[in-house]
Amino acid sequence: MSRTIVEALKSPIDDAFGLLAEFIKVCPDDVWAEQGGGWPVWQEMYHALVAVNLFAEVEGEKPAPLAGEDVCALDAVAAETVSRDRVQAAWVAAKDLVDRYLARLTDDDLAKRNETTFRAINMDMSHAAVLSLLAGHTLYHLGAGDSALRRRGLKGVF
Repeated sequence: MSRTIVEALKSPIDDAFGLLAEFIKVCPDDVWAEQGGGWPVWQEMYHALVAVNLFAEVEGEKPAPLAGEDVCALDAVAAETVSRDRVQAAWVAAKDLVDRYLARLTDDDLAKRNETTFRAINMDMSHAAVLSLLAGHTLYHLGAGDSALRRRGLKGVF
């Protein structure tokens, strides 16, 4: 069984998650709680992690959210800041889920429909599209966090 394409696509996903972990670690508390571009920085990072449950869910597993569904989906601004430790724990759970999802994929699976929550919201996505989203969506929201750091004259993580 060849896994060369899946393995090649895993690298940018790992890079994106590594950058997100670094951001969670280095982001100052005042920036963490800052609302810029519509959402608190922590909420952007948490949203990127919660979205993994749509992309790579494992049947029967539903992690307990740290905030309401509207906050997770970026439909509402959170009333309270969620701590970095709690978001870091969500990162660990999301990364574990992604790793398990990737471990069971083969190159032959890439063109097949991903039967996750996307189906319930009428989105037809292949596993290849999901792999692209796992990196791209994470980096998109990480960019918002990096922007908040740079507005304060701090070094971003990428």
